Amino acid sequence: MSRKKTIITGVMLSVLILPSVSSLAFAQYLPSSGNTGLEDYLKLSEDRVKIASENPSTGSGTPMFAADGVLGALILSTGVFGGIATAFFVRGRKGKYAAMGRG
Repeated sequence: MSRKKTIITGVMLSVLILPSVSSLAFAQYLPSSGNTGLEDYLKLSEDRVKIASENPSTGSGTPMFAADGVLGALILSTGVFGGIATAFFVRGRKGKYAAMGRG
């Protein structure tokens, strides 16, 4: 009975929370009028292409090889998460629940 009650509570909370979260998916660069049709999307796309062609040195805005770009973030996150994983691995090998004779 407890498990069934937990599942029902989870489903009810999900249904209640869903409307407040679903609006976040529409946070795009759209006109604020709320009335967007195909013409608005085409105009927006043309504006983006025009801005990109006028400023060719800016690219997509994601510096791939900069220290603060994608590779820098990759190296930083690898170091952080790798260090945490190593710490857990080392602590797990020496814990009071570690099996005797296995390392």
